Amino acid sequence: MSGEFAGALRERVTIEQPRTDRDALGGRTGGYLYDGAAWAAVSPLVPAGLASADALSAQPRWQVTMRKREGVSPGTRLVWRGRFLAVRSGLSDPADPARMVLVCEEMR
Repeated sequence: MSGEFAGALRERVTIEQPRTDRDALGGRTGGYLYDGAAWAAVSPLVPAGLASADALSAQPRWQVTMRKREGVSPGTRLVWRGRFLAVRSGLSDPADPARMVLVCEEMR
């Protein structure tokens, strides 16, 4: 990793995975389990509707760049500065496969 990339990771995020427990009726019990923490770069995204013909979302969207980590995928939740960010998509950066770029939507 280059020093430039490591220097850009200034925010601490907590990674949480959805619980897979089931209740007596087979429904999901809800909640999330701690899956570690990571350094990341977090920046706001322009609402999709302003960049294309998509419908506007009322929830703020964020781009989170971090070192590649297995298990971070849609359904994962990040906690950053008291905000809950639902991972909507993620991909490896073509310029540096050791880093991943996530698009997250704030949960309320």
